[in-house]
Amino acid sequence: MFKIKFPIMEKEIIKQTLGIEEGITYDIVLCHDFNDQEEDKINLVFKIENLEKVKDKIQFFQNTSPIYMYGKTHRGEVKIMIKDIDYIESFGNEIIAYLENREVRLTLRLYELLEQLDPFGFYRISKSLIVNITKISAVKSAFNGKLTITLSDKKELEVNRSYVKAFKNYLKGR
Repeated sequence: MFKIKFPIMEKEIIKQTLGIEEGITYDIVLCHDFNDQEEDKINLVFKIENLEKVKDKIQFFQNTSPIYMYGKTHRGEVKIMIKDIDYIESFGNEIIAYLENREVRLTLRLYELLEQLDPFGFYRISKSLIVNITKISAVKSAFNGKLTITLSDKKELEVNRSYVKAFKNYLKGR
C-alpha cells in the first residue's frame, strides 16, 4: 500500500512511527521532495520533522468512515462520497460538484461548502472554484502569476493570482 522515498535511516523511523510496511504494489508514496512524486499515485510530501502530524492525518483517514453529501442530477437526488469529488464550481446561483464520471448539483453556497469540506482537503483556488487537494497530480506556473493544476483525470484548473500565495502556503503546510 505504501512506497517510502526517504533516506534509509528516516525510512525506518517512518515505518516504525506509522506502523506500515512497503509493498510491491502501492497507492501512496511518502516522500520528502516534490521531485520524488509519482504521477499516478497519491503523494504525501513532508519533512521528517512533521512525521507526527502525518501520523495523525493517516490515522484520522484510516479511522474515518466514508462521508457523504447529497445533490441532484437529471435522475433526481443522489448520495455522493466526498472523497470522490474532484472539484466544485459555481456558476451564479448554481453549484456543480464534478466527479470522475458525472456532475452533481449542490444546494449549499460555495462558502458553506468550503466550511464543511475544509477538514477533508478541499481548498478554494478562485472566486468560483474549490478543489479536492487529493485529486491534484501536478501544479505548474502559468501566465500572469497564475498556477495551473492538473487533476488525476487530466482535467486542468487555474488558480487565480489573488489565491496563488495562500494556495502555495497551504500546500507547503500539508
